[in-house]
Amino acid sequence: MLIADNPACERTLATLTVLDRLVIATHKAGAKTITIVHSGEPPSLTRTNALEIAVNLTESIPALHEPTLLLAGNLAVQETDLARVINKQGRLYAPNREALPCGVAMEWDSNLETTLPAHPKIEAHGVSTMVKDGLSAIQAEDALWDTMGRETDSVIDHNFNRPVGRIMSKALIHTSVSPNAISVLGTTIGVLAAWCFTRGEAHLMIMGAVLLQLSAVIDCVDGDIARILHKETKAGKWLDLGGDQLVHLLLLAGMGVGLYRMAGQTGPTLWLGLAAALGVVMSFLTILRAEQSPLPLLGLKKFISKTANRDFSVLLIVLAIAERVQWFLWIALLAVHIFWLYGAWLQWQDEQEQSS
Repeated sequence: MLIADNPACERTLATLTVLDRLVIATHKAGAKTITIVHSGEPPSLTRTNALEIAVNLTESIPALHEPTLLLAGNLAVQETDLARVINKQGRLYAPNREALPCGVAMEWDSNLETTLPAHPKIEAHGVSTMVKDGLSAIQAEDALWDTMGRETDSVIDHNFNRPVGRIMSKALIHTSVSPNAISVLGTTIGVLAAWCFTRGEAHLMIMGAVLLQLSAVIDCVDGDIARILHKETKAGKWLDLGGDQLVHLLLLAGMGVGLYRMAGQTGPTLWLGLAAALGVVMSFLTILRAEQSPLPLLGLKKFISKTANRDFSVLLIVLAIAERVQWFLWIALLAVHIFWLYGAWLQWQDEQEQSS
């Protein structure tokens, strides 16, 4: 039950109102039914309605007949923390130990503060702040953006790709451009980068390496927008993953063709490129096994999360400028085949542990 009697509920955080975000977070946390206590005109719930989340609107607080999650409608909090509050039936506290108007209670008293129990105390791990005015809304939005990164982000992602992409993300959330459209754009730029390498000209290889870096930046944007606007879809996930693998496959094959041309159509680079492209296919199959297996495959998934990153794009820029792209091709050839071979071994290990 969300007590939405504070006008700050209508403050916006990255284009969605605080209350709209709170309804979605509560739904994702596992709440069976969601009731909003609000008088006057119905609140703006744009994304809630788009996701077809059922909400009950009432002007007075109904009687509680079971343990109920109670929240102030102007609280900015994320679903992972709400799920912990529900599971432990406690009260949420900010990291500074400030009690927040969020917790599970059996009956309603005169207000949230007197209704919510003091224990057990659950410290928030994500964004957890009250939105009271314009300044606090800006601070909450900034904190929300800071959580849009992924645990799998590499060093370059964290320090370059995502900060640069964040500028684009903050502009694009005010447009009708979808995360899937951004994924297609990123893939298209990556394919163009691969084409540049096929030409066998040093300056175009440098351009291709720069375009690949731009593709990596855009690859951060689609995920940022999908998560902050609650527009994640299975189709979007596979479009992003499949696009990345297509770019990697064409890139390595294109390098082989380009280097073969540069060498006057002699040497092993053409076959190296094709062998590396085959390694990309095998690596993609390894990732698919981890995603679709009915078994946990914890070892394999942990390995993928630590190694499947885009840091190689910076190395490629350096080697393209130094006209040593063939070094990158050799490194990539070894890396992709080691990746899928070691991944297959980890899968076998995980399956053996499950069966024992």
